Amino acid sequence: MSEQEKMDGPELVPDLKLAEFELELARAMRRVDAPEGFAARVVARAESGDIVSTQVRESGPGAPGVVVMRPQSRLWRMQAWMGGAIAAVLVLGMVAAEQMHLRRERAEQAKADQQFAVAMQVTDHALAQTREQLQRAGLKLGE
Repeated sequence: MSEQEKMDGPELVPDLKLAEFELELARAMRRVDAPEGFAARVVARAESGDIVSTQVRESGPGAPGVVVMRPQSRLWRMQAWMGGAIAAVLVLGMVAAEQMHLRRERAEQAKADQQFAVAMQVTDHALAQTREQLQRAGLKLGE
């Protein structure tokens, strides 16, 4: 490698595959006119009200209008309500699951407390018997 190449970097050689790709991309992205009658079919379908209704809002004098499209079908409204209902059921389910979890934890805590209390009673009873046996043997504790 020459000293000049080290300073400037390697000499760029045109990549023929990249050029071919760019040509194919340009061909694929060229403008294609819509089929005849396409605009009329779209407008007719929009005016029928089955799929969407359109409103044209003027942005100002000389400015192109903005077409606002919104669904009109009952099915769309029902789907919107169903989505909300499903979300509400999921939230309620999560709240109910959390409440069940808390109840289960409280029950386990109560059971552990009860077991501890029984263990303390058993231990106290065993210590009392041991003290009694030691006293009978003549050993006095705590004096």
